[in-house]
Amino acid sequence: MRALSLGYRHLETAPIYLNEQAIGEDIKESGIDRDDLFITSKIPPHIKTYDGTLRVAKKSMDALGVTYLDALLINNPVPWGKEDEDFSQQNIDVWRALETLYDEEVVASIGVSNFDIKDLEPVMASARVKPHINQLGIFIGHTLDDIRSYCVSRHITIQAHSPLARGRLLHMDVLIEEAKRLHIRPASLALSYVASKGAFPIVKASSQAHLEENLKGVVALPDVLVRRLDGIDRDVRDYMPPGATRIL
Repeated sequence: MRALSLGYRHLETAPIYLNEQAIGEDIKESGIDRDDLFITSKIPPHIKTYDGTLRVAKKSMDALGVTYLDALLINNPVPWGKEDEDFSQQNIDVWRALETLYDEEVVASIGVSNFDIKDLEPVMASARVKPHINQLGIFIGHTLDDIRSYCVSRHITIQAHSPLARGRLLHMDVLIEEAKRLHIRPASLALSYVASKGAFPIVKASSQAHLEENLKGVVALPDVLVRRLDGIDRDVRDYMPPGATRIL
């Protein structure tokens, strides 16, 4: 409810987030017109059948109290813990279900999340409706250039989840120093960098302060700064614990 009262209008949920009912109640209580919201949900990673996808989509809409979704994504190419297995055919089956929902105008746009080129190509080869969205973990040090270029060349919108690398980026000395020089917050700098890559950052926040900070939006970054940040090529999540500082 705090996010809606502050002006947020894009709400992202999924059955595995266990918050659909609460979001639905907040939407109803807010009094905001449904058409003024952009609501995204996701098909859980373990759902890999046509019928299962239709069933989950209906349950999500019922829980949210809405009659349509603005976007519905396949949450992950494989179920958690089965990263070495091939689910290409199953993803095609799920995609067929998403196309059905799109044809029925129950879902306005369909897409995927965390799909690399090898995951997308089988879907693209058989799709009647190409993916509108690919949501990827993009942040400083983790820009996924190959899959971004692939999506751009096929007019697939890129959304960037985890643009702050689960908060770890906010403790980087280089980010703190450059943000201070630009008179912006480190979070704004991190989000602006993601936007400079042609991706739309998807932010997560629970505190009032962070919700307000994320709303301040992005700024145009100097090319020299973008190039400097491009030089950071390690995933900060792998080598820096929360709260630590590291000079880069």
